[in-house]
Amino acid sequence: MSGGQLLKWFILIFAGLWFIWFFTGGPERQSSQAGTYIKPPSEPLTGSWNFYNKELPFTIVRTSSEKSASEEIREDLEKAQEKAGVSVYNDKIILKNGDARDTNFDREYLVLEASDKNTDKINITGWTLTSVITGNKITIGKASYLPYTSKVNYQENIFLSPGDKVYMVTGRSPIGTSFRTNICTGYFEQFQNFTPYLKKECPEPEDEDDFVISGPNRLNDDCIDYVERIPKCELVTKSLPLDMQYECGVYITSEINYNSCVKKHKNESDFYKSEWRIFLDREYTLWKDKRETIKLLDANENLVDTITY
Repeated sequence: MSGGQLLKWFILIFAGLWFIWFFTGGPERQSSQAGTYIKPPSEPLTGSWNFYNKELPFTIVRTSSEKSASEEIREDLEKAQEKAGVSVYNDKIILKNGDARDTNFDREYLVLEASDKNTDKINITGWTLTSVITGNKITIGKASYLPYTSKVNYQENIFLSPGDKVYMVTGRSPIGTSFRTNICTGYFEQFQNFTPYLKKECPEPEDEDDFVISGPNRLNDDCIDYVERIPKCELVTKSLPLDMQYECGVYITSEINYNSCVKKHKNESDFYKSEWRIFLDREYTLWKDKRETIKLLDANENLVDTITY
């Protein structure tokens, strides 16, 4: 094919394309005026920018917001729950019937459990428990994070960590305060009655660092034998043998007790337990022994959980 023929074919193809362009809109066609555009945001720069091509059948969205899509969805769900009267803590704090049927207010109790799937601590001080049947209503108060005996205990809001459990007893506290349990609180069980009973998880006295079994000030074999027979989490209340080594008697009377246990171990990572004992300070039962419905409401009076029995 000669150069002249190629030129003719080129002119014919170009003319054909021009006619197609002209009859499909020509200069009035929007795609002739622009290709890829940035659509200005309807909100400030913290909003969304839409990048799109008018020739494409879809829109590509980019966001400069700090919140992820999952966070925005979660917040929307929480707002919807609140509008419906359902707490954002629904499924995060579970209400259970411990022994609400008991007719003795000192043994009547409910159980709260913080889901181990929670990611944050939850403050339950100011929440309420309400009987749908009788109208009885009680507010959850504060507690002592680290209780002491024979002294006024500082009270603070109750923050439940993931996996924490609360025993909520209707009656009064045997030690005068609600509290979080620790490895030493088993000592309270010796002279008081708790429902349910406190676990005795105290360190063995003979395993303490200050229980000297070697060196010039070592405790003798009779002392070691005596201490090893002392029940866990118990003070020695009976008279000590008259022939007991003096240093041994001093150790038993001054070191084997709750306050000494706390002093030695309160800074250890496993000192605190995931259990709380909360007392509602009532001298009468709050819940019916049958045909009862109890609601747990958060500080905004939204429903957290319900039990029926």
